[in-house]
Amino acid sequence: MELETSEKIEQNQPQKKRRFWLWFFISLLILAAAVGTFFYKAGFTFSQMNVNQGGGILPISEDAPKIEKDPDRINILLLGLRGPNDPNGGLLTDTMMILSIKQSTGQVAIISIPRDLFIKMPTESGKSGSQAIKEKINFAYALGEERKQSGGLVYAKVAVQAVTGLFIDHVVSVNFLAFKDVVDILGGVDIHLNKPFIEDQQWVDSGDAGPSSAFFIKTETATSSAGVTQKQKWVFEIPAGTSHLDGNTALYYARARYSSNDFNRVERQQQLLLAIKDRATSLGILLNPVKIFELLDTMGKNVRTDMSLGDINNMIGLSKNPDFKNINKKVFDTTPEGLLYSTTNEKGAYILLPVGDNYDKIREACRNIFQ
Repeated sequence: MELETSEKIEQNQPQKKRRFWLWFFISLLILAAAVGTFFYKAGFTFSQMNVNQGGGILPISEDAPKIEKDPDRINILLLGLRGPNDPNGGLLTDTMMILSIKQSTGQVAIISIPRDLFIKMPTESGKSGSQAIKEKINFAYALGEERKQSGGLVYAKVAVQAVTGLFIDHVVSVNFLAFKDVVDILGGVDIHLNKPFIEDQQWVDSGDAGPSSAFFIKTETATSSAGVTQKQKWVFEIPAGTSHLDGNTALYYARARYSSNDFNRVERQQQLLLAIKDRATSLGILLNPVKIFELLDTMGKNVRTDMSLGDINNMIGLSKNPDFKNINKKVFDTTPEGLLYSTTNEKGAYILLPVGDNYDKIREACRNIFQ
């Protein structure tokens, strides 16, 4: 059956079921460095995670400049998706981030790519009848999975390279179950808020990712000649100050967007990514063999990457003393500094386009993020 475009999928699925799956790849790097006596288990896990894609004819992008690798930078594309078993657009990558490390200085950056960015999809180079289509960038992975020859990881990599002008060394995709499991295996994560976070529009009747102590029920009543009609409204709230989140609560916090917007959500996703890293590196977590085996199990089932265990070890060796305490963060949005503007496509769907209708300023920002 022909795969639906992201536009069709988003029209067919209820708004309240939009989900976000966060990639916690920094934790994976730390875990890989700590495997030690668990080498056999780690090797088996990475054999499950590794997807050998990109053989034969590789996809290209008409919008891409000539992209050369910066020998001083390692760029890893992190993809978050609901998962192939989700019928409501499970292969759309609703979160796309680049983890960039400058090897000579140890500087670290996280660059977030908005899912609604409207681009030309990659095409199969040299393939007869291959025509470029325009879609939201979060559809690139799904298109690659449909075409099979190169696969979703490669298509997403090519699409992001075209937008950012950065050479992407590796790609990692993580789904819903991995995020919840990792947060719970780590014993939860801590976040600090200057003011309460409230989502009172996205969930009605109940949450859709499992129970969370952050929910409370607000019941609205209306009286009519037939009696009293009640409507349950589930409000998700995290108070100001420091809160400890379990897997379900962290997932709701990462997904919430109806009371704010996608750009605020990206900032919360980055906050959670750092919280997972902090928890993973806290005293005792990675010295516990039970925790290590649990983490390896869930990663083997729910993480896919073009990296092998050897690639991970080589990368750790190249990037000495990365500075995870002072991370440069960039979110492309519709603010004056965000380099994007919003509009609609010919079907009336909300999309984002680059200021000036080219990616020159976005590529410059990505290239100079460490300056």
